[in-house]
Amino acid sequence: MSGSSSGFCNQVVDYIKSVPGILKMIELAIILCGAAPTIDGSSGNKGFFLFVSILALILTFALFIIFIFNINTWCPIIPWKYTELGWCAFIALFYFIASIVIATIAKYDGAYGGATFFGFAAFLTYTAEAVYHFLKIRGELPSTSADRYNASQQPTNN
Repeated sequence: MSGSSSGFCNQVVDYIKSVPGILKMIELAIILCGAAPTIDGSSGNKGFFLFVSILALILTFALFIIFIFNINTWCPIIPWKYTELGWCAFIALFYFIASIVIATIAKYDGAYGGATFFGFAAFLTYTAEAVYHFLKIRGELPSTSADRYNASQQPTNN
């Protein structure tokens, strides 16, 4: 029983140390910092930025939990690599648009300037993760120790 427990801990640590794990933790921190100034607002500009932030927070946290506990191997029918690539590209586009929208009111309130900064930081982080997943799909990146726990990412031809 202790062997499987240490294997589980190694799996969690390996994912947290991997590039996607680090990027997801950075994304979650950026989302929380960026959403905080817009929580009190319900107007169009602030509301759209808050919507994007909450959507990103929920789905990024869900993906983080799915991959940290290796739940993705339970459902091999879902193409997880493509799902993550699509999610990162989609939310990066939404953060880019939302950051431009919130920047239009940043000149009236400095807090929204902070939200703009964190919005563009989230855009860059999600773009970096999308590029990472794209390169991983194309096979241009070497295997990492976190990949050995993820059966859906192992190469099929030996």
